Amino acid sequence: MKIRILASLIAGFLCWNASAQTPDDWVSQGRSHLAAHDITDANASFAQALALDPNHKNANALYAITRLLVLPSQPAGSNFLTRIGFPIAGRNIYAWGSTLPKDANGLLLAPDGVNANGFTAQLRTNVLPMVSGAVANLAAITDTNFTISLSSSETAIADVTVDYGDLKLIQAGFYASEYFIYTLNAQNLDAQLTAIRALYTNGALSAGQVLSDYPQLFTFATKNDLQAARTAFTNAVNCYMTASKFIRSRPPGVVRLFNYDKVSAQDEADFRLTLQDLKNSLVAGPQILALNPDLMVDMTTQFSGSTSWRSLLPKFDGNAIELGSLPDVTFGGVIYGLTQERVESFLSDYFVMLPVGYTPLLSTSDAVLNFATLRGHYYALETSTNLVDWQVSTGFTASNAVSTLIDSQTMSKRFYRLRDLTGFLVFAGVVLDQSSGLPIAGAEVQSLYDATKTFTDANGQFLLNTSLSVSSWGTSDELEVSAAGYATFDNYYYGNGLVSGLQIYLSLQGFVPSNDNFANRIIITGTIITTNGTNVGATREIGEPYDIGTTGGKSGWWSWTAPKSGMLTISTIGSNFDTILGIYTGTVVSALTKIASDDDSGGNATSKVTFSATSGVTYLISVYGFGGSSGRIQLNLSLP
Repeated sequence: MKIRILASLIAGFLCWNASAQTPDDWVSQGRSHLAAHDITDANASFAQALALDPNHKNANALYAITRLLVLPSQPAGSNFLTRIGFPIAGRNIYAWGSTLPKDANGLLLAPDGVNANGFTAQLRTNVLPMVSGAVANLAAITDTNFTISLSSSETAIADVTVDYGDLKLIQAGFYASEYFIYTLNAQNLDAQLTAIRALYTNGALSAGQVLSDYPQLFTFATKNDLQAARTAFTNAVNCYMTASKFIRSRPPGVVRLFNYDKVSAQDEADFRLTLQDLKNSLVAGPQILALNPDLMVDMTTQFSGSTSWRSLLPKFDGNAIELGSLPDVTFGGVIYGLTQERVESFLSDYFVMLPVGYTPLLSTSDAVLNFATLRGHYYALETSTNLVDWQVSTGFTASNAVSTLIDSQTMSKRFYRLRDLTGFLVFAGVVLDQSSGLPIAGAEVQSLYDATKTFTDANGQFLLNTSLSVSSWGTSDELEVSAAGYATFDNYYYGNGLVSGLQIYLSLQGFVPSNDNFANRIIITGTIITTNGTNVGATREIGEPYDIGTTGGKSGWWSWTAPKSGMLTISTIGSNFDTILGIYTGTVVSALTKIASDDDSGGNATSKVTFSATSGVTYLISVYGFGGSSGRIQLNLSLP
């Protein structure tokens, strides 16, 4: 009996002690827990304060913030994290160390039996009530003079003072979260994560495959939450407007959690204008956008349940989008004034957009080809007779949404495809034998800048699509071409998209040009001359001069005696590599007198010089490659 009486007295004392604590005491205790990084007990303390005084401003502010932070430690949140694979160890919001398991290749493992719609269910069932509760807490704070100062130990970042404007901006974010959860919950996300991962493992994961395997994906799962989503959107806009006005009206020098940034002031003003137009369309019908009078918006259709996300998707080929396949450029009546071309141009920044060909128009001699294209994009038209070996027929920059091409080569069977090469440096051409001029099949063509490579087909043709991004002024790359039994070819190329029509000649291993050495220079005569040669397999002699810079070699030599005086022009225009041209007089290679030299004045990395020639003087001409590159030389000489 005495034990029972003692237990009752202790229990009564504890209850009396708890009830003796004021809301301020609970808030103070909660803040102590915050400073100790005990978010669970901090949240419980703020809840106790609100149980005693539902209108306590500090308790409402702090309870609203900590509501979401305790989710990972509460049963619903903790169980969901465990189900999707997060280890219990390391679940600390101040120093999160719990990560999803990965396989040996670093790919996230998909938890067995977990469906993608489980994430929306978690948001709708467990996260949404916390968000809505936080909204209610912040809505209880109506005093525009409200402030609360938090120490760096409480925030785990820095000392900060939070005022009414900060809380309204946070409240706007919570309303936006409600809108997102309601909207997402309306969609069918029925897709097994293990099945999607299996597609990836087997190399078959793509947007097109997922949509094919899950025909109900992105259709409506329920329409019950659409009106709640509409209300949340409106509330988010209203809170943002209130917060923005308050923050912009603060006295100069006042620093709070969120602060007015004059640098981005115009962007924020534009954002407010757009939000206001979107909100007005829910009340007054379609609105012309203040920032873009060519466009009109109507948000009511988003919440009507008449258009599912899936019905707005274009056709996918793997992860690429087929041009011209967007079913509705108004996106269910939400926006008017967009064109298909404008939308597809925007999407091209994020997706590969496939040019689509229409049925060719055939005549006795021509095939008229029409393709859906993107204006300003660079394309290569390829042809084939067997769907295996493809050759680049032409390259062009599209000037219209539909590009028309004419193929005049008549064949009994011919296939066409158009490739979008925009943004990357691409090389196309043929590899030939230097002596016979015949194509070399199986030659390796490699970019030395990014290591991408390809091989020539039976006709010696190749197309090398590098990963090198092209700027507005273009870029360069060094190609290395090799084949069994042939000397390796190296050369620099410059371009701003497709570099096509390349003719690369390989010389047999051990081949040395006859005019490799100065003593064996080729004598040329006349006043208008074009002659061909090569520096593939050539070497550099001891004492041989450098014409440009301090690198080079692989030179070929010619000799020409002026039959008369006049302005002489010598160039390597027509050569297929980056040449350097030098003109000399003298008789010994190590003691020559330079008359002129050039690197790139001929265009396309070729060389050109013009100088006054004197009758009877013998001029010695050297051609070699920049950086040691080599190729087929075309030497042109003109003395009018």
